[in-house]
Amino acid sequence: MNILLVEDHDQSRTVLSNLLIHCGHEVLMAANLREAMILLGDLRFDVLVSDIGLPDGSGLELLAEAKRRQPWKKTVALTAHAQPEEKELGLRSGFDAYLTKPFDFHQLRSLLAETPSA
Repeated sequence: MNILLVEDHDQSRTVLSNLLIHCGHEVLMAANLREAMILLGDLRFDVLVSDIGLPDGSGLELLAEAKRRQPWKKTVALTAHAQPEEKELGLRSGFDAYLTKPFDFHQLRSLLAETPSA
């Protein structure tokens, strides 16, 4: 699957990208909302994995624009925003799944394995 990974923490972004690539996925990374929007304009992705708290905006803003621009097989919030009301807002906003940091990579891998291939 082609994955757009949006994470502002450099080390987390690199580690997660490497794990996803090791699982056989193609990954493009963005460090902020602006970079993600540029990639959305140029490329098509199957899965969006995005942090909620970005330095120049919100993963919720990104999700709304991403869904407007193209269909997604799966969207996953990956965030430190762990309060129940934050999770509810993320899911109501359209994320298919909401994982809180620190998270178990196997959870994400399982979510991706459940993603339809067509």
